[in-house]
Amino acid sequence: MPMSAEHLQPRNDIEPTPEEQLLLKLGNKAYRASAEYIVDELQKGRSPSILSITRPDLLVGFATAWRSFAGDFDPVRPPHDSYKKAHFDRLFDSAAMGDPAEIEALPKFVTTLGQIGLVAELILDNQASIQDWHAGRKYIQYLGTFDPQHIGHRIAVQSSLTTEGNDSSAVIHVMEQHPRKKSFTASYDERYEISEERFYESTLLDNTRITQVDVPGGVGLAEQYPRQMELIADISGDQEHRWLTGSDKLLLDAAAVRKGVSAQKAIARFSDPKMHAYITHRKSDDRQALENEIDFVTDYFGTKVTLVNELPYDCAPASSSRVKKLRSEGRHIEANHMELYELEQ
Repeated sequence: MPMSAEHLQPRNDIEPTPEEQLLLKLGNKAYRASAEYIVDELQKGRSPSILSITRPDLLVGFATAWRSFAGDFDPVRPPHDSYKKAHFDRLFDSAAMGDPAEIEALPKFVTTLGQIGLVAELILDNQASIQDWHAGRKYIQYLGTFDPQHIGHRIAVQSSLTTEGNDSSAVIHVMEQHPRKKSFTASYDERYEISEERFYESTLLDNTRITQVDVPGGVGLAEQYPRQMELIADISGDQEHRWLTGSDKLLLDAAAVRKGVSAQKAIARFSDPKMHAYITHRKSDDRQALENEIDFVTDYFGTKVTLVNELPYDCAPASSSRVKKLRSEGRHIEANHMELYELEQ
C-alpha cells in the first residue's frame, strides 16, 4: 500500500527570493511589475528565460500588457558579441512563419527591449498554435550545482527528453546553496552564465526544448519542498512535479527512508502526490539494484517513477568531482574532454 506521509509543515517565515517573486507576480498577472523586473535584469545581461516556459494564458497576458507600457522603459544596450544574438536571429525566421516552438524559445535569447517587442507581437499573432503546442506539455525540472557543468549533465537532460518524447521540455536551474556542499569554485552568477551557454550551444541538445531559468536552488521557497518546484510547474502549466535526478540520489533517499535516518526531505518529496521522478540509469550503475530501489519507492509511497536510460558517450562516467580531480592532477586534456566534450568540436 502507498505510504501516506505528512509533508513538512509550511513555514510562513520563508521569504521568496527576487527571482521567485517574479514568478509569483507573473502567476498573479501583475504584468507591469513583472516587466519592471525583467527590464532591470535585462540591463544586467540576464534574458527573460522564464517567458520561454510560461503557459499561454500568462504569456498572452504579458504580451498584451507589454504593448501598453513598452515605451516607458529606457533602451537596453545589448552585451557585446553575445552568442544569444545568433540564436535569436536563427530562430526568428522560423518563428516569424508561426512555428510555436521557435516563438516560445525566443525569450531566453532576448538581449534588447526591441526583441521583447518582436516576441510579444509573434505571441499575439499565433495564440492558437502556441496553445496547441503547449497543451499537455511535460516540463522536466533539472537542478544542479554545475560546478562545473560537464557532458554528464547535458546527456542526462537529452536522455530524459528522448525517454519522454517530443511533447516534453526541460527546465534547468542552478543551485545557489547545497545542503552538503558548503562552497563552490565559482559564484552562482558565474556558474549560471557558463551553464546556460553550454546548454544552449551544445550540439547534442535541441535548445528550443531546454530552458535554463534564473530561479536559484537551495534558497527561498526551495527550503520548503515542494513550493519552488510547484511554482515552476504552475507557471509552465504542468500538472506534475517532474524531477530529473541521478540514480545516486534515488539510492541515497531510499536508503534514508529504509533506515529512518535523515529521511524527512526524502519522505516529503516522495509522498508528494504530484511527484514524478525521472531517474537516470547511468552506464556504470547496477541496473537490478536500481530497479529494486525504484520498486521500493513506488510501493512505499505510490510515487510515479520513470527510468531514464543514459545515452552513450565515449569517456569515463562524468562527474564534477572527477573533473576537479583530473585538473588537480594536471590532466587537463582528459578534464576538458569530460567537461566540454561536444563543445570542443
